[in-house]
Amino acid sequence: MFALGISDFSVGEGVYPAAQLLRVARGLGYRDLVCWDRGVAGYPKLRDTLEWIHKARELEGLPPDPQWTDFRIHLGCRFSWRGHGYGALPFSDAGYAALNRLLSAQAHDAAPGPDIPGLGAPEPPQNCVLLAEDLSGLDVLLREGFYAALLAHPRRVQEARKALAAGLPVVAPQVLRFRTAEGLEMHRLKRAIAQQSTLIRTEALWDVAEASVPRAEWEVRFPFAEPAVQKATAAVLERIGDWRIHWGGWVLPRPLGQEEADLDALLRERVRAGVAAKFEHPEGEVLARMERELELISQMNFARYFLLVQDIVQALTHKGLPNRICGRGSGAASLVSYALDLSNVDPVDTNLMFERFLTKERKDPPDMDIDFAWDERDAVIQAVFERYGRHRVAMVANHAFFKPKGALRAVAQAHGRPDSELKQLARYVRGWEGGLARASENPAWDVILRQAAALEGHFHQFSVHPGGTIVTPGPMWEHAAFQPAPAKEKVSTTTWDKDGVENYGLVKIDLLGNRSLAVIRDAYAVLGDRVATDPGTHSRKDPDTQALLARGDSIGVFYVESPATRQLQQRVKKGDFETLVIHSSLIRPAAYRWVDRYVKRSRGEEVWEPSDPVFNELLSESYGVLVYQEDVIKVCVALAGWSHYEADLLRKLLGKPDCEKKLPYFEARFRRGCAARGVRQATVDESWDMIRTFQGYSFCKPHSASYAQVSFESAWIKAHHPAVFFASVITNQGGYYPAIAYLGDARRHRLVVRGPDANASAWAFTAEGEQALRVGLMQVQGAIQKEIHELLEERERHGPFDTLDELLGRAKLSVTTAEALCAAGAFDRWAPDGDRTRLMWARLGGVPPGVRPRPTDPFDRADLEMETMDLTLEMHPAALARVRKGGGPDRVADAGYSTNLDAAPRSEAKRGTSGRNHLRFWALVVADKEVATEKGERMQFVTFEDETGLCEAVAFPDAIRRRQRPFRVGEIVSISGKTTLQDGLAVFEVA
Repeated sequence: MFALGISDFSVGEGVYPAAQLLRVARGLGYRDLVCWDRGVAGYPKLRDTLEWIHKARELEGLPPDPQWTDFRIHLGCRFSWRGHGYGALPFSDAGYAALNRLLSAQAHDAAPGPDIPGLGAPEPPQNCVLLAEDLSGLDVLLREGFYAALLAHPRRVQEARKALAAGLPVVAPQVLRFRTAEGLEMHRLKRAIAQQSTLIRTEALWDVAEASVPRAEWEVRFPFAEPAVQKATAAVLERIGDWRIHWGGWVLPRPLGQEEADLDALLRERVRAGVAAKFEHPEGEVLARMERELELISQMNFARYFLLVQDIVQALTHKGLPNRICGRGSGAASLVSYALDLSNVDPVDTNLMFERFLTKERKDPPDMDIDFAWDERDAVIQAVFERYGRHRVAMVANHAFFKPKGALRAVAQAHGRPDSELKQLARYVRGWEGGLARASENPAWDVILRQAAALEGHFHQFSVHPGGTIVTPGPMWEHAAFQPAPAKEKVSTTTWDKDGVENYGLVKIDLLGNRSLAVIRDAYAVLGDRVATDPGTHSRKDPDTQALLARGDSIGVFYVESPATRQLQQRVKKGDFETLVIHSSLIRPAAYRWVDRYVKRSRGEEVWEPSDPVFNELLSESYGVLVYQEDVIKVCVALAGWSHYEADLLRKLLGKPDCEKKLPYFEARFRRGCAARGVRQATVDESWDMIRTFQGYSFCKPHSASYAQVSFESAWIKAHHPAVFFASVITNQGGYYPAIAYLGDARRHRLVVRGPDANASAWAFTAEGEQALRVGLMQVQGAIQKEIHELLEERERHGPFDTLDELLGRAKLSVTTAEALCAAGAFDRWAPDGDRTRLMWARLGGVPPGVRPRPTDPFDRADLEMETMDLTLEMHPAALARVRKGGGPDRVADAGYSTNLDAAPRSEAKRGTSGRNHLRFWALVVADKEVATEKGERMQFVTFEDETGLCEAVAFPDAIRRRQRPFRVGEIVSISGKTTLQDGLAVFEVA
């Protein structure tokens, strides 16, 4: 017989994550489990968990576990209709589509969302076994002409007797809600969290009588023990057991207008034309690669996907939406993508591996990532919905699970703990993510900590994937349920996340926003004909651009501006395209030891002798260090004898949250495969040590090559037109650093930074010639955006303002906006000697007789600028703190690194040298990154800045403990410590 299982995807009810629910069901003696949540969002997770149980045995080289051999998961769900509770179990594709249609219609009725053609009103699904939770609900269904049965409930035995006496069908599978008192406690806690209430005010939906029992015990109870109930329940299982949900076969629509076309022939025609256009004389390697890709694409029936993506991009271009795109991810490894203008890097010249994207063995559908300028992305997605129809398009959901921080806060609030305690806890542990040792010192938190630990990993809520979009051949509900997207107008999302969508077979397209594409777009618009005809090739070969990247002068440059990447560039001292591709993938949290090995080998300081000929063949360009995801695949295939599909499973696992739990199974299989092929133990250990560094996040080579192209175009603008560059970077508000840090770098590049001005500033930051940068009015906090735009429009129509009175008369600013602009300095052209105080009075009719306001001095102006713009114009915040608070005799440049191009050399006594005893200075924190040591202790990498330059610093665990809190971007701090040297680069160690 079967059970109905409620998982944690039943928000506010379910207490079992997928793995636990499966263990409970099997432990109670069941081999058939129906997903019985409200909705079907949790179904793929159950399937995936069961598949992993089988896969783990395979990886261990063991036969299937007989305990799980015949275990089956069936699709079903609960829903409400006309005030009653029901359940549905599809027994055909039509029933599955009808159930999705019901769930989707109810979701779109319950929340504001787009109108969906053909969705209709919510109705119970046909071709499903319908179960009513009570007799009155069953009566409603029967009167409407539906066939249904009563689902017997352990608390309402008399209701089942009454139904049987009336000749109505009754079924009694056990509903697995909880087993223990702790499970019931978790249920009540989840109710309180979902209702944003406290436990004392929350009533549970369930009681102790509904605790799950072993199957044998359940089946001797009434009503299951009744022969009629047994027969009806068995009939339900037989009915649903004969149907299998479509799962794993790729679902691909045809592009619009090509419904009857031979898509393989059409793709071949377009690819040949693209290759002819991009290669002046296509040679044998290019043509052979083209034929190989086209043949495999045809075999996999994947031509429609390439043509669909091309159709979307071309349709958008015709509408004037995307100015430029960047195809990235594994799809950029395809010559077909390059020929169709879906990627921007030649995969043959860059030696990109097509098998990272598509192989004969691949079971999950690959997808393509297309970047658009960040401010075009929403319009792009809307255009896809409009072109293919809102009944056929949905974005992909994200499933958010409770992490330590969220779990602790939610449980504490359910217990009614005051916010003051939560704030105190936040001071103990950064964001609660690093551990809860300090919290356990308070006995009042014992229960909270226990419940928070139990809640961690449970499903919490839906969000929206950054850009994942799917298009179906027919209505979406034939394949998946969908709902209005949270906080996104006119957008629907699937209820399944990325893994569920892909495992079902829906092929997504990632339409993503990229701020640097907007930076380049806006800069090129200003530069006009000063931009080369082919800026990609020109920038890669430009000596000044390569020199800028080689010296790590890449603040603001897309993808390579982090402190770690800049330092790697400085250590290797190379700025060519191939090196940048390597470096942008090599910077990973766990790879620091291998980064050092790579640097030494690239500089000739360590002789690289491959421990296996395979390394020389596969990894020569990176001196034997695994850099890309493809390297993991290559090494597993070459050393352990895996197939590309098996190796790709490992590659995917390395980026998943449950990697640490599952990775030992893959390691054991890898070591067995290597041993069988006679690989030396030292080589195996070295290889696996490098493979482990890909945990968390890593990149494939086509992704890094595509982004390196964007990096070079961005770097070319900085090298030749820095004023335009910094204006565009700050305006688009993207990057690793705050605006004040970019202005600091602008000054180090000999640019004059001019403050906001009511007559000279635009909304955006702008370049004034090649040597000056004007702050845009967008930076003024507190000013009302609509009023600023109206001021700019008035100035455009009728000319600049001669006086402040004229401006206030013509622009009609509110008090809030006028005061914010004045405080920021936008009215300084009318301020005598920069005295903003008098301007404040001027708005009120002038300074009253007898009042002598203190003039605004440079210190006051700096304070006002920090308050209203988070930046300063005359005086660096560190200098301001130094003058006001004293101390700090040293400067950041004394730590040994200054990017100030005009700075005079400091004496050797003051310059940072390895092991210098002590430095003390004031600085602004412009970047911070927290990492864990091998012992699990917290340490930080920090970038400090003052008016003399930047320095990269490290705060080891002892320093963090002494400070009792981590550094934060935007803090102005007094720092002491010493400088050490690494490969000739100064690194400041915080004391």
